[in-house]
Amino acid sequence: MISNLYLISIGFSLVAAFVFYGIQTKNQDKTQIIILGILGLVFSMEFLGAYTASKGINNSLLYNIGWVYLESMLLLFYFWKIERNSNFKKIIENITYGILIWGLINTIFFQSISSVFQFYSLLPFSALIIFLCLRFLVKVWNFEIFSDSLLISLPHFWIVVGMLFFYLEATIFFGMFQFFPEQVIESIKMLGSLNRFLAGIMYLFFGLSYFIPYFTSKKINFNT
Repeated sequence: MISNLYLISIGFSLVAAFVFYGIQTKNQDKTQIIILGILGLVFSMEFLGAYTASKGINNSLLYNIGWVYLESMLLLFYFWKIERNSNFKKIIENITYGILIWGLINTIFFQSISSVFQFYSLLPFSALIIFLCLRFLVKVWNFEIFSDSLLISLPHFWIVVGMLFFYLEATIFFGMFQFFPEQVIESIKMLGSLNRFLAGIMYLFFGLSYFIPYFTSKKINFNT
């Protein structure tokens, strides 16, 4: 039941994001296409993952490539696009290259990309994403960016908040599964349902947040 609702929420978000991208003609936010790409990737990955799981196929390769690497890089690209400081953009680029090099080392020497979930590769991606979420929220709170926008009507605020809660939970969940598997297995249904719930909320924010300014009195200038 949870799995079906999760897939439906991603599909609904993908359709909503696609519709918004199609009807938006003025003041278009360039990050919309990134969000659309993320939702398309996730929907395809989860649809295929549901099929392989039903057939008893190990889908570690699918989730390692699709979630640990591709989605993480798209999320970092999202932060790179909304970043105003050119020096910090370069820092994001360099750290991302470093994480990818570590991912290659992890694949060769520690965690096979095709047989186990690569938590050691996910961890640095998650840490960077969480840091960028917190950095963005602090800058918005201090009126350093989007100072002329209402907080609740800012799509990026909802996207980043959804991302922050999910990645905090996912890092703890998969970390516990990596180091304390027996304890996690005992509560796998509850913890797995929480993980999918927060992921579903995050992807709903991805798909619906760009509509929020149209229901508030103040429009957003995305490019400032």
